[in-house]
Amino acid sequence: MSNYLSRQDSRAASVKAPRRRWALVAVCLLVLCLSTLSSGASARHVTDQTGRQVDVPDRPRRIVSLAPNITEIIYALGASAELVGDTDYCDYPPEAKLKPHVGEVVNPSLERIVALKPDLVFGTADANRRETADQLARLGIPLYGLAAHNLAQTLVSIQDVGEVLGRETEAQELLRTLRSRVAAVEKRVSGQPRPKVLFVVWYRPLITAGPQTFISDVIHRAGGISISDDLKGEWPRLSLEVALQRDPDVILIPKTAAFSPSLEEFEKLPGWKELRAVKDRRLYFVPETILRPSPRLVDALEEVAAILHPAPGAPPRTSR
Repeated sequence: MSNYLSRQDSRAASVKAPRRRWALVAVCLLVLCLSTLSSGASARHVTDQTGRQVDVPDRPRRIVSLAPNITEIIYALGASAELVGDTDYCDYPPEAKLKPHVGEVVNPSLERIVALKPDLVFGTADANRRETADQLARLGIPLYGLAAHNLAQTLVSIQDVGEVLGRETEAQELLRTLRSRVAAVEKRVSGQPRPKVLFVVWYRPLITAGPQTFISDVIHRAGGISISDDLKGEWPRLSLEVALQRDPDVILIPKTAAFSPSLEEFEKLPGWKELRAVKDRRLYFVPETILRPSPRLVDALEEVAAILHPAPGAPPRTSR
């Protein structure tokens, strides 16, 4: 629990600080329990996507999200009024940035979560620590975990969240639309030559997406072949020598605030400038939606498909 305790210069203060912290946690937990009892809410015993047994209320009224993709799902299902807190990185839709934040995704503040008096927390096995779920469980706060590693599992997550929140109708309507869009992309690229694609998670050193990621799944569904499909791990390193040997036709880079180098930069980098995709100026920046297993992952699918297989008559896309 040292992550949640303030550091004090004096030994006496360091002893009192944890006591004050846990006193606050105890008070908040008491308020949470009283509010739950007064509402008469009943619970269902379910298994979340990580295999944990969780007791979730029949109709959660106060939700905390511990990942940006989960926040997006909650908003897409029309449950934003029940969302009382999310993380520092929850930035879509823009209204999500106005919610009370509980800290970082990997290490959220237990105090802040408890202070929001949630009757349900949503987390993800890919970004949150198991310790967070265990700590909340000891405080009587259920955490429902999601685990999506491809587009199909992302759609299942939307369905599961809808069922947990009592918004099955909204979830089914959203899923019908998303599945229709996915089917339209797959039909359009079916039978077309598949270009070889290098997805760049980072370039110093070169880190790419492994075969068991939703990024690789999107590339495949969009009519491409990821040159890292035979590598082990979710985010494997790839040497430039091997990248040159595999000779990608297209390079994709997520456009984020922290990572958006220019094409000119790659044209000057040793090794990179020898890649055919760079020489042919077929290096494209795709929205960061491709990094999140949320409803907007379908937006990323459509964007990648348009890059790999432009529609007839569409203006050519330019590298940035």
